[in-house]
Amino acid sequence: MNRFISSLALGALVLGNAAFALPAAAQNMMGGGAPVYNSWQSSWDQGQYDRRHVMLGRVVSFSPYRLTISRRGGNQMTIDLKGGTVIRPTGTTPQPGERIAAIGYWSHGTFIVNRLVVRP
Repeated sequence: MNRFISSLALGALVLGNAAFALPAAAQNMMGGGAPVYNSWQSSWDQGQYDRRHVMLGRVVSFSPYRLTISRRGGNQMTIDLKGGTVIRPTGTTPQPGERIAAIGYWSHGTFIVNRLVVRP
């Protein structure tokens, strides 16, 4: 029993410290384990990002709850926005040609966006 409790305590300690490795802008987590970003991160321009939760690209087309982007290499992908998706900067509507970061998670082969950051 003590070994089990010790393992849980060690796991909580390791997980608790893992948040400190993220940039300050992403220390909070949202649904699906995706970090919360409110602005464009300079590391994204160098191709450094969490590929499980962040997808970078240029807007091809946008309609409510659906966004098609062109990713590096020219591959196009359609991703889904859900009700309540936050778009930053506030009041922005993604326009064709703009660079975006879609932050979310994969669900049954579809990338679901919780937050969309448009590059200024």
